[in-house]
Amino acid sequence: MTNIAVINYGPCLDYPAMFPEVADRLHVFSHHELANTQGLGGYEHVTDCEAVPYPELMIRRMARQRPFTHIITDNEYDLERVARIREDLGVPGQSAAGALSFRDKVVMKRVARRTVPTARFARLVTFTDLTDFTAVHGFPVAVKPVKQGGARDITVLRGDDELVAFSRRPWREDLMVEEFVQGPMYHVDAVLAPGYRFVASSRYLRSCLGVFSGLNNGSVQLLPDDPFARRLEDFLDRVLEAFDTPEAGAYHLEVFHTPDDRLLMCEIAARVGGDRIPALTRATYGVDLHTVSLRLSCGLPCEPPPTGPPAEVHGSVSVLPQGRPVRLPGRPPFPWVRHYEVNERIPPDAVTLHSASHLCFVIVSGVDAVEVEQRLLRAESWLMERMDPAPRPLP
Repeated sequence: MTNIAVINYGPCLDYPAMFPEVADRLHVFSHHELANTQGLGGYEHVTDCEAVPYPELMIRRMARQRPFTHIITDNEYDLERVARIREDLGVPGQSAAGALSFRDKVVMKRVARRTVPTARFARLVTFTDLTDFTAVHGFPVAVKPVKQGGARDITVLRGDDELVAFSRRPWREDLMVEEFVQGPMYHVDAVLAPGYRFVASSRYLRSCLGVFSGLNNGSVQLLPDDPFARRLEDFLDRVLEAFDTPEAGAYHLEVFHTPDDRLLMCEIAARVGGDRIPALTRATYGVDLHTVSLRLSCGLPCEPPPTGPPAEVHGSVSVLPQGRPVRLPGRPPFPWVRHYEVNERIPPDAVTLHSASHLCFVIVSGVDAVEVEQRLLRAESWLMERMDPAPRPLP
């Protein structure tokens, strides 16, 4: 009989709704408190769940009484430990080696280069490895942790002065360096399983690293029959040929498009894309990436993905924290604005820490990527022009 352990991160996931027929056999350990846990076989909110070993200890102990048939997670930072638990308990799913290849960016790029090109890169053991790399390949380069996500802790070095400044910072032992690639970046989001294939391609409105220089972040969907979308889908297939993949899985691939029309793999994750990607996918295709990928991972049926072209595509732009309290102007008054949301959990004086940082975001629709981008920029301008400093509280 089905018995499922879940290590959850997403604050808005509704597991009873996602797994109605087996909710009483779901045992959820969650980083965030969930609004609906009624009918679950077990639920526990665990502070710092993704960092503490408590969920792993409990899952192993529970398995002694009643073996688990599936152990799943929605969280990239839990992929490796969930894979280790599966292997130790003889539960099917992604292997530990497979999880590592999607988590360690150096291992990831070494694996991917069997079938597709990537930017040049190197693991950094000492600072000399960095200076050796720049001596051979020049500037600019990107230095980043091998297992971080959301563009966190990435430093772009554009010349020797920035290299010297970087040398004054405490050294980390989890770094890599890669050449900085010019050109737009695309992302491909997929759920693949026997009898199920969903692939959607999008272009980032701006570089994910642009958030650290004050540029708002966003994404624009491509029509599935766009020739470039088909080219990206083919690139995804070639990338995955190099990896040890589970029978069912979700993937978020980031791809550079160079000025000389080459595609280079940036990164690939074995999970649902973050930020507004799930919301955009629901709006255009009616596909809930989290529900579909997690159900398929447990061998449960799902509605087939749509086969016809969508009536419209969507895009989003997120307004960055300003580092000071501001008054948000409210929903832009355009008929093509499909959703507007304010981040109620962020401090008023927050600064940008990662690519998903935001004060608010807006989702718009359009007939194609060109119209969506035009509307996003118009909505963004409307918001930014009306974002006034918040009044200071009375003493």
